[in-house]
Amino acid sequence: MNIFRTQRSAVQRLRLTLDRRLGAGNFFWHAWQVAADRDRPLLFHPDVTSDTWDEGELPGYSLNDMRITVIRYAHWYRTHGVLPHTHVGVHTRNGMYGLLHHIAITSLGAVAVHCNPNMHTETAAEYFRRTRTTILVGDADLLAGSTGVWDEAGPASHKKILTEDIRRLDETAPRPSAALPGFPYEHRGDDLVMISHSSGTTGRPKAPVFTHSSFFDGKRERLWTFPSLRSDRMLTALPHSHSAGISYLTMALLLGIPTLVLDGADGASATRAINRFRPTFVLGFPLTLAEIDVARVTPYAAQSIHSWNGMGDASHERHIRPLTSLGIRREGRRRLEGSRYVDGLGSSEMGMVLFRTVHTPQTAEYGRLIGRPVKAVLDAAVLDERGAPVPDGEPGLLGVRTPSVTPGYWDDPTLGRESLVNGYFLTGDVVRRDADGNWYHLDRTPDVIATATGPVHSLPLEESVLLTTQALDAAVVAVEDPARPGSCLPAAVVLFRDDVARSPRCLLDQCNVALVRKGLAPLAALIVAADRGALPVGPTGKVLKRTLRERHGDLLHRPAGADTAHDHEPALPSPLPAGAAAHSD
Repeated sequence: MNIFRTQRSAVQRLRLTLDRRLGAGNFFWHAWQVAADRDRPLLFHPDVTSDTWDEGELPGYSLNDMRITVIRYAHWYRTHGVLPHTHVGVHTRNGMYGLLHHIAITSLGAVAVHCNPNMHTETAAEYFRRTRTTILVGDADLLAGSTGVWDEAGPASHKKILTEDIRRLDETAPRPSAALPGFPYEHRGDDLVMISHSSGTTGRPKAPVFTHSSFFDGKRERLWTFPSLRSDRMLTALPHSHSAGISYLTMALLLGIPTLVLDGADGASATRAINRFRPTFVLGFPLTLAEIDVARVTPYAAQSIHSWNGMGDASHERHIRPLTSLGIRREGRRRLEGSRYVDGLGSSEMGMVLFRTVHTPQTAEYGRLIGRPVKAVLDAAVLDERGAPVPDGEPGLLGVRTPSVTPGYWDDPTLGRESLVNGYFLTGDVVRRDADGNWYHLDRTPDVIATATGPVHSLPLEESVLLTTQALDAAVVAVEDPARPGSCLPAAVVLFRDDVARSPRCLLDQCNVALVRKGLAPLAALIVAADRGALPVGPTGKVLKRTLRERHGDLLHRPAGADTAHDHEPALPSPLPAGAAAHSD
């Protein structure tokens, strides 16, 4: 627990903790009220594409700066008919714009509908339609994409959505001369404040809803545990249209943590930001952190880092170890070489991380370990398809009970009901728990590979493939088994950081030797991806396994190409010596 030498004093944090009115809809105003340093630059938002990014002072926004801007935006919204419960869409690449509009919208009692700027144009346009968005602000090109889709559908097919260029709005919205009545809005616990879509990796992005109370659950206790010493500086490379991005910026404002809001979620931008801002801890989804090239982090910047925070899907050992080799961390009174990697498993529907484990350079056990449930999880269980608990050591569906879970999906109440089994919310993950109470992430339910001899879970295979090949990224997916119609076999697609030529046959053999030694199912095939297009990811950086299954489903029925190695009639091998030919079942 952090008590002394923090950005916000213990008295200030106690005031926040005890104020039961504080929630997801009004967090900014509570942060502003409790702060004694409202003019201190707090959030930094540089243009990483600028030639002057590495020069001069970073542009910073204080709480007072943000307050003035939020009030300007709120007046614009009110004059355009936004009232409590109005759905307002936000579609921008600019993280600061997204946050300030979120605050303005929710301060009016309206609902902020966020969409990732990397979402496919047709999907984004349909998402705003089905969430009953009435006003949409965003980047000019993103707005043009959506309006083009709507115009093509014809005026009779939908109600018109008012759109406004988010940059022009910022330039023209005047500073008001009078206060808005009823501003900021007084929220009740079940008031809807946000809709922020899921990743969409298994199909059409879902639209989970978040309330004033549920979306703040779990944050109150973190007022005392989140890194917020006076020396702390946070870099967030999360998608700021995502619930996770909003969550951590909420913590930054409440706790007064100097934070760099990074729009580019790629590893190169994150590396550049680390060198420029010198954060003490870095937040990102697994792919962003995996892409950080530790060789390009300067020693001067590296020595500041004590923690990395990955969230969403759990991270792989291959990606964690290089990062923890950087920095210096404290354990009690000791200063130790190397940083910690705080690995969290969560989902869009949960509004926060559910499981947490911490890795350091000394960590010996990985193997998809996700640790234990966080305090906000009242109960967690490994369940069978009927909702009954399974014995320790056996795989099953992850069910959780937590106040932070979404009350449902905006346009699909049936899906919300179907996600509940015996009072547990099914997250869509396959896990196992050992006898000591440690939890392991095995798969997402649509990605389990149904082989003739039983289910094979893809994530432990990916863990081994990444360690064996030292690839930048990899995915293991189901392909058709030519010898057993109706059954599938595992195949891997691997992507390397460099363009060095590699033999798929050698890689397949090496991977299968390692897999068999670990008691895991061997691969039937391996593909070396030429570029990211051959191992595609969705808007939040998750590999699109659904696309890979569609693309390579008949892989074993085709002759192997120059980038592929496979065995047409694989059978379970016994452990092989290094370099021997590999087969799989």
